[in-house]
Amino acid sequence: MAAMTTRRTRARAAALTAAATVIATAALLGCSDSTTDSDATPTTPSVQITGPEGTATVPASENPIPQEELWDPCSLPQEVKDSIQLDARTRNDDSLPPSRICSYGSGLGGTAKDPSYGVNVLVSPYSFDEMKSNDKYTNIRPATVGDGHAAFLADTKGTGAGTNKSGVNIVWGTSFGSVAVSVFPETAVPVDLDSLLDTFVSSAYPYIPT
Repeated sequence: MAAMTTRRTRARAAALTAAATVIATAALLGCSDSTTDSDATPTTPSVQITGPEGTATVPASENPIPQEELWDPCSLPQEVKDSIQLDARTRNDDSLPPSRICSYGSGLGGTAKDPSYGVNVLVSPYSFDEMKSNDKYTNIRPATVGDGHAAFLADTKGTGAGTNKSGVNIVWGTSFGSVAVSVFPETAVPVDLDSLLDTFVSSAYPYIPT
């Protein structure tokens, strides 16, 4: 009799355990079924303009950043200007959308025998590849800025005051497009443009958004 009672108790316990397992499984299934893909809140992806390296890869025509939201190239601190003896005054030119340009002049050139040069800093939604294909650049060669950020050096030639006005440029890609820095002579007095460009960019790069 005692043995029969023990068997009934064990059977009842097993049944209760099985029932509890079924209830728990049903509860888990209920949780998983309550959230479906159709119930998820839809998200609208933001416009992706950068590639794996963090620089803009879309052409300027597809870049949604307006001119007024680009970094101000005239905002470089005085210590950057002082690095190559530039005048404190600057000239901001936003008349060539979608880019922004700032012109810096040297504090030298008081006489015809003094070297005088200028610097233009251009901030643009044009991608690095678009800038490289710009036909105003000649003798394009690879370079780096900052901590090894890819860039290219290039020469330019133009006409200023009736004489050839050559310059040297460096261009690199950014998350908003690209930055180009140009150094050019303003008199016929020889000046080491490569050295000026290197010194200016080394000083300016930490202040320019990437």
